[in-house]
Amino acid sequence: MRRIRSFALVVAVSAALLPAGSASAGGSFTLYGSGWGHGLGLSQWGAYGLAKQGWTAKQILTHFYSGTTVERAEQPPMEIRVALATGEERIHLTAAAGPVHLWAKAPSGKPIGAIAPGATWVVRAVDGAYRVLDDTGAVVGDRDWGSTTSNLYVTYAGDDARVVSPEGGATYNRGHLEFNLTGCSGACALRLIAQLPFEEYLYGIGEVPSSWPMESLRAQAIAARSFALYKIRRYGVQESCNCHVYDGANDQVYVGWDKEGGTDGHRWRKAASTTAGKIVTYRGAVALTVFTASDGGHTEDLNVQWGTPLASYPYLAGVCDPGENTSANPWMDWSRTFSPAAFTTALAPYTGDIGTVSGFGRIRRGVSGRIADAVVRGGTGDAAVTGGELRSALSLPDDRVWINVDRNVLGAIRTKYDALMCEPGLPMSTLKSLPGGSRQVFATGAIYRNAGADATVWLKGVVYDEYLAVGGAHGTLGLPIGDPVNLAATRGLPCPEGCSRVDFTNGRVFWKFGVGAHALWGAVLEAYLAHDGPAGALGFPTSRVQLEGSRSASATFEHGTISCPSDACHVTSG
Repeated sequence: MRRIRSFALVVAVSAALLPAGSASAGGSFTLYGSGWGHGLGLSQWGAYGLAKQGWTAKQILTHFYSGTTVERAEQPPMEIRVALATGEERIHLTAAAGPVHLWAKAPSGKPIGAIAPGATWVVRAVDGAYRVLDDTGAVVGDRDWGSTTSNLYVTYAGDDARVVSPEGGATYNRGHLEFNLTGCSGACALRLIAQLPFEEYLYGIGEVPSSWPMESLRAQAIAARSFALYKIRRYGVQESCNCHVYDGANDQVYVGWDKEGGTDGHRWRKAASTTAGKIVTYRGAVALTVFTASDGGHTEDLNVQWGTPLASYPYLAGVCDPGENTSANPWMDWSRTFSPAAFTTALAPYTGDIGTVSGFGRIRRGVSGRIADAVVRGGTGDAAVTGGELRSALSLPDDRVWINVDRNVLGAIRTKYDALMCEPGLPMSTLKSLPGGSRQVFATGAIYRNAGADATVWLKGVVYDEYLAVGGAHGTLGLPIGDPVNLAATRGLPCPEGCSRVDFTNGRVFWKFGVGAHALWGAVLEAYLAHDGPAGALGFPTSRVQLEGSRSASATFEHGTISCPSDACHVTSG
């Protein structure tokens, strides 16, 4: 299940509450987003990136589906039924690379005729029966065939024969096709179904390009097989479609021969065949392996997107996706701009008449940043909408959007963020340019980029607080030049509950549990390091540098002081 283009999603109330930051700017609304789809389960672009990084199909699948395993299915079904088209007045059939046979009552039942290679026949619903027209428009057999209880069938003469059906949207070559008459309380309509061996169904899944890395293809094949098997075991043949699964975004895309016979189709067949029988399971049962085109860097919790309790499908909890950030992914950073009038008109089916939309009040977000629900403010009233409704109303690729404030995480800061497995949390600011670098603030701390030092550093907690207290990037210390250093591990210092330092362009911040974080720079830092820093007699600093006039500085330590008047520094310890 890759894409849901206009699905009004029901959202539960378990999302995080974040500031709205959503008043209209410059007379328009601009939505900055990332991702494409519902954001649940496996991300196809994420799998692509992770495979590029060397992850295996099993690692990819068990990451996106938390707590699952990959194993061989027990007693898989022999066949599957796929709904290709429904509600059609007529269906065209063009034979390719060999003749195609039509039958009444059953495959290889009562012969109707054979379509020669290159010829196109048409099947129509007429008076509760099937009328077959050959390539000259003549009625085949000079009669109508079948009924609402007696179907038509298409089979292939030889291994190379195929049939093209524009109503089905693809070329088919496996199993057989079945016609049903539906809706016959009025004028009957046609339904087209493919019935074929279950494993061969995988050869025609058209979800991702066959040129992608092999491990991402293998992951997709296993996910597609698992999804189909889940639908079969959970629902059987569904009365609404006389099928197990639909071809399309609400289940998964099936394009038959066009996939296995298309560009690099042999690679996709290899991915399907080398994973034959393998499925994703959770506690011994096949998992509901929904998937999305792009998650923007983090998948979402099931209950936020679809309103289904997460406890029902705990493996569909949101996870960080460090594979999405690849230049090949077109959905990492996008925006859409609307005038207030267009915005108001689009949202009206969900808000009702609240006057011209002027902005947003409270916005609640899930773990991925996707909007769970929001308060829309209008000239004459307010109304609540879900993220799914916002996405549907505005035809957005995703509901992982920021309104009038671009908080997308990109570039070197995104690379660091992914390496941290999204631990800093949701972005709380735009990317801000700084002299020599940049910075973005997150729910926990901030990530700084120092271009000159080619360093990208996450600062958090009391170290970050101390850095801000002395002016941050614009203060004395300047930008960080490296990640925090664990001094207990690297210097063997006796601080069992933790101690570290962070280096900056013009100084350092030292931290020790129970002592705190303190910034040192200039002559005080030089004198401290000359006395072996925290490993020396002074121990860790207990204050930052204190300035006394323009030429004197000092700091206190666990076991002494450093005072630097204008002529020299004086160190007292013991």
